[in-house]
Amino acid sequence: MRPRPAVYAKRGLKMSNSRLVATRFIGASWWYALGIRFQVSPSRGEVSPSHMTTTFLLDVCETHLDEAEWFWTRWEHALAAPDYDLADTAEVEERLLAHVDGLSEGGPPVVEALLRPALESEELARVSAAFLAFLQSHPPAEEVRAWVCDTVPAQHSAMRRVLEVCDWEGVGTALLPLLEGTDTELQALVLDALVFREELPDEVLADFLPHEDPRMRMAAMRGLRTLPRTNARALLSSALASVNPVIRDAAIEWGLAVGSQEAWAVCRQAVKQQGRESLVLWAMGADEEDVALLVDLLRIPERRAGALWALGFSGRVTAAEACLEWMEDAQVSRLAGEAFSSITGLSMDGPHALPPEPPLEEPIPLEMENLDADLTPRPEDDLPRPDAEAVAAWWRGARGRFVRGTRYWLGQPFQGELLLTALERGPMRRRHVWARELEIRSRRACRVESRALTRRQRVELKRAASMGIRLPGASFARLLTG
Repeated sequence: MRPRPAVYAKRGLKMSNSRLVATRFIGASWWYALGIRFQVSPSRGEVSPSHMTTTFLLDVCETHLDEAEWFWTRWEHALAAPDYDLADTAEVEERLLAHVDGLSEGGPPVVEALLRPALESEELARVSAAFLAFLQSHPPAEEVRAWVCDTVPAQHSAMRRVLEVCDWEGVGTALLPLLEGTDTELQALVLDALVFREELPDEVLADFLPHEDPRMRMAAMRGLRTLPRTNARALLSSALASVNPVIRDAAIEWGLAVGSQEAWAVCRQAVKQQGRESLVLWAMGADEEDVALLVDLLRIPERRAGALWALGFSGRVTAAEACLEWMEDAQVSRLAGEAFSSITGLSMDGPHALPPEPPLEEPIPLEMENLDADLTPRPEDDLPRPDAEAVAAWWRGARGRFVRGTRYWLGQPFQGELLLTALERGPMRRRHVWARELEIRSRRACRVESRALTRRQRVELKRAASMGIRLPGASFARLLTG
């Protein structure tokens, strides 16, 4: 991938509100930009397509591909960023799609000269950008299947992600024949994509519940809205009892969405073990006493970060007070501040935040460098560091407004309808858990796919709001009936 232009590097991900000059050209101006030169007919003195020479200059399209690759990476980052909301992410998405449109306008010459070779790139973001541009040109279904079948397993994650988010309606039709094949790798890829797109009915998904491949079973449980008509409880119980924690966690979430008390009991046991996904499920459904199970995990170093992340979704006073105790710990202070803020509504900025840490001077002396440290950036690294003393002082003054036994979101008593507000206005990083809770509390009648294109998400939010479904805010122990 080419280096980013200096202007983008300076602005970083959050650019100004002025629109990127979309390098999508319409009609003759598009072809001129691509270097397809028009010749004037000497007899008629006018430009005619029949007199074009197709000396193709691909520099513009290659720039589109470079930019699409970069913006794809930025868009995926924004979906999990603590300092981005839906509107911010939509701005990044708009820039991504402008370059994708520029590529798709190029037609077959661009496909063969740029997009197809890009599929062999080791950079998965480039594979995704190229495949998205190809799909946005609405190719024949057999070509889509050929592209998917020709990729190696190492590229499947990039291909699957594009198949999930591309909003061309022909994707599902193109993929269905692959679901009926014998290649389990391709079947898993296609099933995941179609579940994400919500293009498979429950009766088809139910056929994959007893599948020997765990990926198929997990995808089916994610997509099912109801229990199958035959052997339903036995299938759910079997999945809940699985020794594979990933299958068990998927079964817990599916079980909670269909009202299973057994799923809640298994969730309690999973929290006590090494599972992380079960922590947020327990937090969103816990009452004040149940939260103690998560607070106890704070004493275990390897489980502390996951417990703090989950506690922020519990909304309980007990959780907020537990977070205060960890705001001076350098390893988890940001997570503790984030969770406390989510419960109480206190913004971790101004007098309640410490100044940013100065960057370490380069090169770091060898004796000071931790050679075993994981240097992979984490979303929480962008969170502010709370000033523990200032936050504790604020809590002493505000504590009287919070009633033990009540669940809170940003300082307000929680009601199910607040989930839609959170998904509309909240930070992208936390929206994925809120979307899961919305599914559970609505019995999967309301779905907002929080990793989809923002324009799809807005449609789903509008649909959920218009349904008028009452979203109960009670703890899961009181809510579940089956």
